[in-house]
Amino acid sequence: MKKETIVAIIMGLLLGGVVAFFLVTKTSEKELENSKAIAPTTTLNQEKAAVVTGYQTLEMSQPHDEEIVDKESISIAGKAEKDSLIVIQSPIKEVILNISNNSFQTDFPLALGENTIKIVAYPHNQLLRSQEKELRVYYLKNEL
Repeated sequence: MKKETIVAIIMGLLLGGVVAFFLVTKTSEKELENSKAIAPTTTLNQEKAAVVTGYQTLEMSQPHDEEIVDKESISIAGKAEKDSLIVIQSPIKEVILNISNNSFQTDFPLALGENTIKIVAYPHNQLLRSQEKELRVYYLKNEL
């Protein structure tokens, strides 16, 4: 081969390498630019914090856990966040209440023996989590 041919091949390889290097770096910069996460503004975080403070937790006033009764039904009462959806479940019955204020009360049937009752409060405000309580109530017939 002639000297000129070898120099042309080397120059072509160098020029091709430089072009390939710039293409790879520019492509990776574009990918990083497109995948950057946008952090929320501080005003949005402050608004969320203002909404979440001062909420009512799920509290049960009656019945008490592990209470023993001699009636076929009990009154379930308590407090939860305003405009919540209350779901009361047991193996024999399910009751759904939509409360407009922060208190609720309903009659609930019992099976003979141990009754595991699950109460879940789903708040209207989606920034709040659902809350749940589990009660065990024992229905024993009073035979004389």
